[in-house]
Amino acid sequence: MNHRPANEATAQERLWRTVLFVFSAVMGAFSLVDLDAGRLSGATGDAGIACLILSLMNQFPMVRAIVGESSKRLSPEELQREAERLRTSHPWTERIATAGWTLLFGSLILRALGVD
Repeated sequence: MNHRPANEATAQERLWRTVLFVFSAVMGAFSLVDLDAGRLSGATGDAGIACLILSLMNQFPMVRAIVGESSKRLSPEELQREAERLRTSHPWTERIATAGWTLLFGSLILRALGVD
């Protein structure tokens, strides 16, 4: 598979990253507003969503390959290699995704317990 250097991002990839960064900033702001208003479960859920959106920022090559916008269809083995390459080149992505899912689950538990 042909790998391009990390500093050569396509216009689509830059747009993807910019949009996801803006969305994560908006969700982070919603989280702070909820926290200030005393809505702990809402703040926790919004922070979880912000983390999950941030974790998607470096996943553009994988999403493009899965959706099929790449020049050729990739085999499942090639998709696995690409996923592993992305995982090793951006280790923080998996950690922040785990934090996001944990916060979302915590928000669900807080809501189930009746905490606003």
